[in-house]
Amino acid sequence: MKLQDCINFILTHSQNAVFSYFKRELHHLGVTPIQYASLKCLWEQDEQMPSQLAETLHLDSSTVTGILSRLEDKKLIERTFNTGDRRKVIVHLTEEGKALEKPVSDIIERLNFELTEGLSKEDMDVFHHHLKVITDNAERLNCK
Repeated sequence: MKLQDCINFILTHSQNAVFSYFKRELHHLGVTPIQYASLKCLWEQDEQMPSQLAETLHLDSSTVTGILSRLEDKKLIERTFNTGDRRKVIVHLTEEGKALEKPVSDIIERLNFELTEGLSKEDMDVFHHHLKVITDNAERLNCK
């Protein structure tokens, strides 16, 4: 098999190209693509535990902790202890974090439009279906 035919190479190459473009376009707002994903979760439902974010983003808790630390350093989120159980940390947006929702969302919408130009809704449905099949297969095989 040629390297260019290997599913891991194809997906990694695509992911790297998309990530680089998103990173460049979000840079002026001081947000990385993974920080955007974390903020998006909080824009949809503020006040979540880090474990909820990790589950939604399919990341391990130590990775989420690092992301949250950087967002906290940028004053976009705050972490507080749950008053009922001090072992539980609650993540919530600051006013600065809330204010980024529209400009960041506008950029993300534009980038998604640009990157899928020439693909119909049906093409995108098939694309999503195929990625889900690949993901499901990989997850199933990882459980063996």
